[in-house]
Amino acid sequence: MAVSDSGSFRGSAPGRHGSKAEAWAEGRRLYLDNLKVALISAIIALHGVLSYVGSDRYWSYADVQEVTLSPAIEAAVVVVAGPFALFMIPLLFLVAGMLTPGSLERKGVGRFARDRLLRLGVPFVVFVLMLQPMLMYALYHPLGAAPGSYWEEFLSDEGELDAGPLWFVGVLLIFSLAYAGWVRLRPSYLGRHGAGELTARHLALLAAAVALLSFLVRVVYSFGSESGFWDLNLWEWPACFALFMLGIAASTRGWLDAVPDQLRRPSRATTLVTVVVLAGFVGIASALGVEEHLWGGWHWAALVFAALESVLAVFGPVWLLGVAQRYLGRRIRWAGPAISRSAYAAFMLQGFVLIGLAVALRPLPVPAEVKALAVATGGVAGSFALAWLVIRRVPYVGRIL
Repeated sequence: MAVSDSGSFRGSAPGRHGSKAEAWAEGRRLYLDNLKVALISAIIALHGVLSYVGSDRYWSYADVQEVTLSPAIEAAVVVVAGPFALFMIPLLFLVAGMLTPGSLERKGVGRFARDRLLRLGVPFVVFVLMLQPMLMYALYHPLGAAPGSYWEEFLSDEGELDAGPLWFVGVLLIFSLAYAGWVRLRPSYLGRHGAGELTARHLALLAAAVALLSFLVRVVYSFGSESGFWDLNLWEWPACFALFMLGIAASTRGWLDAVPDQLRRPSRATTLVTVVVLAGFVGIASALGVEEHLWGGWHWAALVFAALESVLAVFGPVWLLGVAQRYLGRRIRWAGPAISRSAYAAFMLQGFVLIGLAVALRPLPVPAEVKALAVATGGVAGSFALAWLVIRRVPYVGRIL
């Protein structure tokens, strides 16, 4: 995903036979590229499964799904994937923050801002104003979920815009430009090294701040709700901003090379314990009949859920970053330069592949579990394949994505 330049997710358009893709990969941190591919693959696969989850509507196809997962399978998905889904996006913001100061220092504020507007702003605007509405109308209108005209459903005063998965890109653009503006006002801040090492106590204080802010934000915008004209997941901003700023602070402390063991180990333990506690708490909330209050509002259950989620959102990314540095810092056969080069575009185009597969499977009288597996696996492979094709064949796309 587009969270950096030379340090991780940047490069010119690949050429034939992978020659330019290989050149693009030279001098890059392999663990970041491999981590990017793994995270985006996991997000795409999760969206494929969410197409058939019946209890919530976290993915577009779920609004018109023809079959749903059995309660047992859905519960298993929530228990296994749910906690880790809570810190996948914060991890991307952590990495983005770590790479931002170096990019800003190399380019200067003006060039940095122009680069971010090109690589983040242009894809976001094109996606939200053109690609996503076209895709949603093509899906919903024939099935009766969007009975009005294209203009009435999306572009009129009463229409709704949906940023889809690219809400991340829009929010990252806002954070990046805000940081660049701060550096313009306070030039001495850039490159300033921290007064000391970050400790587990610092992470705990950060998690507490995220918990309080998340609780307050979700009084207005509950977890998973649509938020604002552009639907930028405002309910998730406290964790995203905190991890972005943590990444900036960590960038001057050598985290791009290695997360200190005195942080990686307690982060692992804290994350795993919190996963178990969170699962137990959700079960207790369900038994007490307050499950609906977990997602926001002036309720003790919302506060406890925000606290546990915030612990995962802060400690989980630090742990996974350390894991990636230890185990993903080598060339992996299935995640070569072409795959890594295509990741940002695959993230952007995933909806076309996932929804296309789901619609193609719609007439088949097979269980939702079979369809979810097919859409998830086919969605990952198809999204990267389509992205690679677009980067290679569509003029100028490679310069942006």
